[in-house]
Amino acid sequence: MRLIMFNTLMGVAAGGALLLVPHLWAVLAGHRTILPASRRPPSAAGWAATFGILGGILAPLGLVMTVWHPLAVAAAHVDTLFGEPCLMLGVVLLAAAWYLRRQRDGWTLDLDRLRDDLAPVTWLLAMLGLVLAWCAAAILRFTAIGAAPAEEPITGLLHDLPWVENTFFVVLYGLAALGCLSAPAAVRGHDVAGRLLYWSWTVSGALLLLFSAMNFYTHTGMLINLTTGTTYRW
Repeated sequence: MRLIMFNTLMGVAAGGALLLVPHLWAVLAGHRTILPASRRPPSAAGWAATFGILGGILAPLGLVMTVWHPLAVAAAHVDTLFGEPCLMLGVVLLAAAWYLRRQRDGWTLDLDRLRDDLAPVTWLLAMLGLVLAWCAAAILRFTAIGAAPAEEPITGLLHDLPWVENTFFVVLYGLAALGCLSAPAAVRGHDVAGRLLYWSWTVSGALLLLFSAMNFYTHTGMLINLTTGTTYRW
């Protein structure tokens, strides 16, 4: 069984993007955000660097996962359910970084111009929303995520209850899809769509970020258990 699992880093980057993109939009639109925000206008260069880092992680690793199939023979379908959406998200983030890097001081003042610039990209996000919605349906219908191996600490304790982790990912993908599908109306200024985008992405981003960060611990324990014969459960 081949185990190639850089989905840990990809999950952290994707979760971070789902948290930070709606945060920046809320700041630009003058809305409240649960993350701390500076009293001064956001730095276009700083956000360009941030999105460039996230996109620089997701795009190449998502491409590897997409074209090298199956990347991990233990769960070949994860290439489709996770790698391909991450590739698309990574490319969008790189485009956002390029756009922000071209802005001058005072770019936050012309919100109408920003809405016009973002309008075409929101349809790409809506397409990604359709992809994520069908991914959620596949996870639900086929129990595609299932349970962590029994050798994996913490999550492996639920090895005999595959519906728990599977349901978690159905909710996560469903929320992310909802935010993507709300993007065209949200950028046009629809208040309900804007709130829907903010909270669905923020919640799904936090869940994915925390879960993926934990996997740096659990995957390490699993590999140690598999290679050395230990039985760590926590």
